[in-house]
Amino acid sequence: MATVAIIPARGGSKRLPRKHLRLLGGQPLIAHTIRAAREARRVDRVIVSTDDPAIARAAARAGAEAPFLRPAELAADDTPTLPVIRHAVSWLEERGEPVDVVLTLQATTPLRPGAEIDAVVALLDDPAVRSAVSVAPLDLPAGAAGWLSAGRFTRTAAPDAEAVRITGGVYATRRHLLAEGRLLDECPAAHVTGGPAAIDVDSEADLQAARRAWRAGRR
Repeated sequence: MATVAIIPARGGSKRLPRKHLRLLGGQPLIAHTIRAAREARRVDRVIVSTDDPAIARAAARAGAEAPFLRPAELAADDTPTLPVIRHAVSWLEERGEPVDVVLTLQATTPLRPGAEIDAVVALLDDPAVRSAVSVAPLDLPAGAAGWLSAGRFTRTAAPDAEAVRITGGVYATRRHLLAEGRLLDECPAAHVTGGPAAIDVDSEADLQAARRAWRAGRR
């Protein structure tokens, strides 16, 4: 399968301005996700979708491709992720590049390792699995909360289910599901993670938590 990792990185950010370029361990935040994607053995290509030339330059320095600037209509505060990913996939396919599996890697989850990306992709080795996602135990309220039951993520509680949240670290989507207008189906396969890999940077406090986790990991 041709597996393409797409990292959406809009230039505008209100809660944490310029967050994709804020430093973590001496590197821009986005560089950590790029490094993880490049370390993953099951990723064939790493693309950054941004509207910001500075982010595009940082992505290129970190080893990713930033072959286009995202149009302004896909870079608004309320732009969903799905059309951004579809735009990037269309750009590739218009140039004859095959895409079988799309990985959406949020740059705001900087400490997930390449091995975790591979683990999520591996869930698609089962032909019955159309999509997969990384989740973490629900230890605080989250808008993307659901339940983990029999290795699948669902928004419907089951007697043996565990409450979890989507981390934003890895979404794996078969190309035909993307054509249906979805990144995840009704019951995607789930890879359980936690600790630093589940940190989502959306505020100054989140960034400080990521920096502490990064320093602890270096020690």
